[in-house]
Amino acid sequence: MTQREQAVVVAAAVLHALETSSSNSFDLKAIADIVAQNLQNVSRDQEQREHEHLSRLLSVSPAVIYSFLARGSFAPSFVSENLTRIFGYRPREYLENPDFWRSRVHPEDLARVESEITQLFSDGNQVVEYRFRRGDGRYCWVSDEQHLVRDALGEPVEIVGSWSDITARKDAESTRDSSLPDFRFCSVLPLL
Repeated sequence: MTQREQAVVVAAAVLHALETSSSNSFDLKAIADIVAQNLQNVSRDQEQREHEHLSRLLSVSPAVIYSFLARGSFAPSFVSENLTRIFGYRPREYLENPDFWRSRVHPEDLARVESEITQLFSDGNQVVEYRFRRGDGRYCWVSDEQHLVRDALGEPVEIVGSWSDITARKDAESTRDSSLPDFRFCSVLPLL
């Protein structure tokens, strides 16, 4: 809603209050309360529309957006609804389980990934690739891009990231690599 449309809504509410008033005097405090309440309602409606729009955008994104605290409990704080479509988990499974991510990273990748993630606090952002267990139990390859958010004093506050399924790319790389000749066991003969 534009500012002009907001002004019209507030003016209409004030005029309605004046018309329905039983006295002929103006109660400025009552009018101010009406204006404040209507502005609050308009603002809340606008925030709701913006939230719904953002939710729709995130739901069709090819990447799952997530965040968690960057200190203390490192508790999950947000995950986009498309977690269900892409990886087969409900958002509350991530939000209610502090061990959600760790328990789903492939055991052979976990130590490497955790080691790489420690660099995030010095670099501010990073991309890590690893295998991740989907809701159906199968593993897929994930590109995990993370960004560290700091407060005004430069202290870490939150980590915001995105998980993208890169299994198709990894499969194509593997197929390409397996079709190349293996020169490790070839001997080089001198040319005569």
